[in-house]
Amino acid sequence: MGNVHEKTALESRVPGSHKRLGCGPTNHRYSKWCLGRGDAASNVCSDVRAFPRGCISSSESCLDSTSGEKSAGGIREGYSDTSGTKSIHSQEMGRGNSKKTGWQKMKTLVVAQQKGGVGKTSTLVHIAYDFFERGLKVAVIDLDTQGNASFTLKEYESGYLASQMFEESTKDFHSVFSQLPDGPLLSLIKSDPVLANMESKPVADVVANFKAKIAALSDCGFDVVLIDTAPSLGVSLATALYASDYVVSPIELEAYSIQGIGKMVTTIINVRQFNPSLNFLGMVPSKVDGRNPRHGQHLAELKEAYPQLMIPAAIGLRSSIADALATGVPVWKIKKTAARKAAKEVRELAKYIFEKMEIAE
Repeated sequence: MGNVHEKTALESRVPGSHKRLGCGPTNHRYSKWCLGRGDAASNVCSDVRAFPRGCISSSESCLDSTSGEKSAGGIREGYSDTSGTKSIHSQEMGRGNSKKTGWQKMKTLVVAQQKGGVGKTSTLVHIAYDFFERGLKVAVIDLDTQGNASFTLKEYESGYLASQMFEESTKDFHSVFSQLPDGPLLSLIKSDPVLANMESKPVADVVANFKAKIAALSDCGFDVVLIDTAPSLGVSLATALYASDYVVSPIELEAYSIQGIGKMVTTIINVRQFNPSLNFLGMVPSKVDGRNPRHGQHLAELKEAYPQLMIPAAIGLRSSIADALATGVPVWKIKKTAARKAAKEVRELAKYIFEKMEIAE
């Protein structure tokens, strides 16, 4: 992929490196990701017919340099703005940069979908619980002004606010994070009302400050950062994608959710030009109703058309997950027979993501 500076994307300079805030040196490891093209199964909606087949493995190369533009053309029509910046349409999806070191750097995952009600927050909090139980130091940043992840994880509040991640000021940062306790840790950077103001801030400043704070969390000793985002394209979602190593997108097997796949993939393609280390792990089917023939049909068609874009794990439509979110515990701690099936599904998803992120325990 040709080199495109972040200055072009943001229409003002976003430093490639920012003065460190944190507690030690940080090395960077970049992943590879690309998208190719392909035709969807005949019964999936027209938006999905347009969006590209994926090459998820870091060892795979993309197809010809025009494939991304051709395959995404149906989606991009009428959709030309990315977080207040000029739209950047991909014509070549090359490999990301790869720089492997002997020191395991912190990994950052954003859970994103431009459609609400698809199980995004449920996916994020259960990944957080699973990683915490694996012995990792996990920071969760809730960038959704609805604050659902903050509600579920309120027991783990750090005292630092999500809006502060976008500020240049380091006030309170060191007092909260500079002396992390030994052993596993789950630390919530909770949503707050000031987040709504981020949408009117200069994008370049917001991105630079957020990336600097993410680097500082790494310096302070966190193993992984998980970011929940609002279900719409804006400054906070774009910033999270600019700053992350990985992205996963839950989808519901209904027409409106499937239509949203195209917008999400287009957004990732655009951001990928300025964050070439962004690795798209794929789509995870969520709230799957096994008794609904339409869900079964859509799932089969998506798997056939886009096997490399579909994560080989699905989360069923189960009341025990809602019970867990309301109670502030993982679903495997809900004392219901039905919760065992849900626990198995979310554990399988978390294991898949953990392995794809290559996190060192």
